[in-house]
Amino acid sequence: MREYFTKRLRRLAPVFIEPVEDLPPADPDQVVEFSREFLQAGTPAFRVIFYTMIFILQAICLATRGKSVYSLPPDEADEFIQSLYSHRISALSTIPTILGTPIYMAHYNRDDLQVPLGFDIAALREEAAMREVKR
Repeated sequence: MREYFTKRLRRLAPVFIEPVEDLPPADPDQVVEFSREFLQAGTPAFRVIFYTMIFILQAICLATRGKSVYSLPPDEADEFIQSLYSHRISALSTIPTILGTPIYMAHYNRDDLQVPLGFDIAALREEAAMREVKR
């Protein structure tokens, strides 16, 4: 992943993952690392779409707010992202959905988040290890 995208993901992680009482905040470095692996393992088409959405997000924000989404204060950046989810042009709602997919997966995949959410990590891993995949 190029540095351009790494910087933007680091900035977007806390915008997408809003602080929740008693839960750890987003870890931008962990989000970047997970996203890098996720995008590398996934289909090339999704990778292209994901990177394109970063550019489109920037362009829309510049056109509507006169500023880069990455330079907006956190509250304004959050409001901008939220506005896209319910935009009257439904195609724009895909932008935060696509960008949020690896960000949310990275964040909620952390052990320090799963335990407070009520998941028994050890039991889940033990169960997964017992599964046998047959083709």
